[in-house]
Amino acid sequence: EESVLEHIEDTIHIHGLLEFGAAYQSTDMNVGGHQHDSDLSMTTVEVGIGAQVNDWVSAETILIYEDPSGAIDLYDGVREETNFDVEEAIITIANADVTPAFLKAGKMFVPFGALLTHFPDDMGIDSPLTLLLGETNEKALLIGAEYAGITFSGYVFNGDVEEMGGGEDNVIESYGFDASYAFENETQGMDMLVGASYISNIADSDWIEEMLHHHGAEIVDYAGAAAAYLHYGFQGLFFDAEYMAATDHVDTITTDHDKPAVWNFEAGYNYNWWRNLEIALNYAGSDDCGFLGLPRDRYGINFNQEIFDNTILSVGYLYDEYEGNDGLDRNTRDLLFSQLAVEF
Repeated sequence: EESVLEHIEDTIHIHGLLEFGAAYQSTDMNVGGHQHDSDLSMTTVEVGIGAQVNDWVSAETILIYEDPSGAIDLYDGVREETNFDVEEAIITIANADVTPAFLKAGKMFVPFGALLTHFPDDMGIDSPLTLLLGETNEKALLIGAEYAGITFSGYVFNGDVEEMGGGEDNVIESYGFDASYAFENETQGMDMLVGASYISNIADSDWIEEMLHHHGAEIVDYAGAAAAYLHYGFQGLFFDAEYMAATDHVDTITTDHDKPAVWNFEAGYNYNWWRNLEIALNYAGSDDCGFLGLPRDRYGINFNQEIFDNTILSVGYLYDEYEGNDGLDRNTRDLLFSQLAVEF
């Protein structure tokens, strides 16, 4: 008979992620010359606990601490150092041997876009533009199916951002869909992912919600958004492309912010010279995103060097150009960054 400790070892797994970042930025302001900043920060402390409860049910909880501080606080102090928060807590009902259908319930990042990037993706360094516009963490109910590499899912949630005239109603009225196809051929060293998403209220994305709260703004109507994404890898080479845009105007009481859009393209190569070195080039940009503090154009390069097992040292550079209506009145910005990440 299996002992209690053996049962725990067989059914429960624990994983973690520590990220320590350093950055220096030089910002050319439209008025007021240059600003120079630098800082060190413990950008991420993440602990995840998961359990396979039985053949059908699994559960996972992720606790996270983030510290987007000092010089890396690029967006006017909207995000501040936090205590441990429950980032995800998901119950999954699925059994691929019986049915392709699955159900997820809990606090999760709803599947809007793929948020593809080979750069550090946290606020302690500088988040990808697609992540800032599209990442949405909500308490949601999701149903879907996966078969032969094709995945389709739909979800509903009660968002935190309400439209004007909603009265005192607090109801589930936000929703979204995602469809994707994934293919991998290990013999040829090839993998591919292509997909598309829709969400009914882009103002519920974490970054837009925080900006609206920061400026005390309220949206007039819900604004939907769509996303499309592609990844292709072949024998160490890779290419990622992602585009997302609002399908309706994001209007607040005082301002029409048009239809914000962002895009992100990355290409690079993995070279195992001692341990794996990943080199990534980036071009990203945005349209009608000045109120969100996003650059009009971004160019970057990043090196991810494995220095020990499960230990990655990243070093990179980003150059941003801003629209004239940038919320912080920036013209251009140079950012040098590094990050040490350890997974266990």
